[in-house]
Amino acid sequence: MGIKNLEFKNVLFHYPDQSIDVFRDLDLSLGGGWTAVIGANGGGKSTLLKLASGSVQPLLGSVLRPASCVYVSQRTDDPPPTYDHFAYAWDALSCTLHGKLAIGRDYLDRWATLSHGERKRAQIGWALHTESDLLCIDEPTNHLDSGAMGMLVQALGLFRGIGLLVSHDLATLDALCTTTLIISSPVVHKVSCPPSQAMEEVAGQRDSAEAAYRSFAKEMRRIEREKKRRASVAQDVDRRNTKRHIARKDRDAKARVDAFRVSGGDKRAGMLSRQLDGRLERAHDEKSALAEQMRTKGVLDLKKESGGITITGSVHPSRSLLARQGGSIEMAPRRRLYHPPLALGNTDRVGIRGANGIGKSTLLAALVAELDETTVRFWYLAQELGIEESRAAYQEFCALEGAIKGRIVSALVRMGSSADLFLSSALPSPGEMRKLLIAWALEDRYSLLILDEPTNHLDLPSRRALAAQLQNFAGAMLLVSHDRAFLDRICTTWWDISSRDGNDSTLAIT
Repeated sequence: MGIKNLEFKNVLFHYPDQSIDVFRDLDLSLGGGWTAVIGANGGGKSTLLKLASGSVQPLLGSVLRPASCVYVSQRTDDPPPTYDHFAYAWDALSCTLHGKLAIGRDYLDRWATLSHGERKRAQIGWALHTESDLLCIDEPTNHLDSGAMGMLVQALGLFRGIGLLVSHDLATLDALCTTTLIISSPVVHKVSCPPSQAMEEVAGQRDSAEAAYRSFAKEMRRIEREKKRRASVAQDVDRRNTKRHIARKDRDAKARVDAFRVSGGDKRAGMLSRQLDGRLERAHDEKSALAEQMRTKGVLDLKKESGGITITGSVHPSRSLLARQGGSIEMAPRRRLYHPPLALGNTDRVGIRGANGIGKSTLLAALVAELDETTVRFWYLAQELGIEESRAAYQEFCALEGAIKGRIVSALVRMGSSADLFLSSALPSPGEMRKLLIAWALEDRYSLLILDEPTNHLDLPSRRALAAQLQNFAGAMLLVSHDRAFLDRICTTWWDISSRDGNDSTLAIT
């Protein structure tokens, strides 16, 4: 009989270039159905999936898994290794998945021209077509528009094996998952409910742990005051119990000391003082345990507000930053994006909306090329960094002067990252890299931010911190996101891109 559960037994793991354990003494058992894996960026979520699927092996301990398992990376640079088996198959499941996920049969041939959202749907379709017993899917909701999100939920709902799903999109996770793992390396906390409910439970546990710690600290201060009082009394008794300073012929004073000793008063005060020594020692141990419990619940609480970041910026002296005549932009061979005249003022907040593959990133790339020829100080955050681009950016960061690097790491910590884990990694996770680029940008005062899917890969506290600070940015913004609530908090003008005549797209200003 095949293995029906996924079992981690006393697992120890860290990467070769790290001195800090990602997991140690990890014991965990997961059965069938989807399990949500949530937590802050860099907390070990992707590593857990790689261990589960066998992509990496534990240093100690073991992982028992079904024979057939698939890991789907959050990166979309390249098609999966056996994607052709799915692309050119015409069995019932392949046809169902191509239809449900709106995957073109020619995706493999034109992978380089696909949007990241289209690539992500293709990855999911391929993974489901393998009919593996264990699926480990990392960040499937990145880059997806609302329509594609619905397709994703429907398709993943077909799976009947053991599934691990990393995502920061709670609606998708709640629709699929009945078990939740909250991870903050090296802590893994399992809760038998959907993630929204699990987050509420952990937030409540954190509040309870903090209240218990405050209450105990108050009681401990009372015990310490009593100990101090008793010690003072014992000192007074010691002074009364000595004949050292009594005149040699003062028999009355010596008699009083003898009577005090006979009564036992010389021992009682010291005994009462010493009784509190053991109590205080036990109290210190209990206080330390409560502090550790409070710390653990704190790092697992994704509802807490992060320390936040400060994005100031400046307003460009010219009222007009960009004026582009109406026309069209080539998206791919025989595909164009048609647009009216486009203008961007020095304080405009423009949200760009549209389905996957409709031309949003293509539009931004064209506008960035024009802005490169102006004096406008702007920062462009691309939708995705390839692995080589990420490695080059991280190496450039590592070579920065110490004080600048320190400020950037401080901003990362305020967004919920662990400085130790970040600095000990040879290449941070995509979420950590996104945070790094944002924190790095805070070193300069820009007049324009051009952000393509800035919330991709970001954990929930970081998303809230970023949205709050973008609202306070002084300059102009061009912002692409499929997170409608995120856009609504920031933008006042909309450029909506929709399909035109099948292949082409058209932009409308609202």
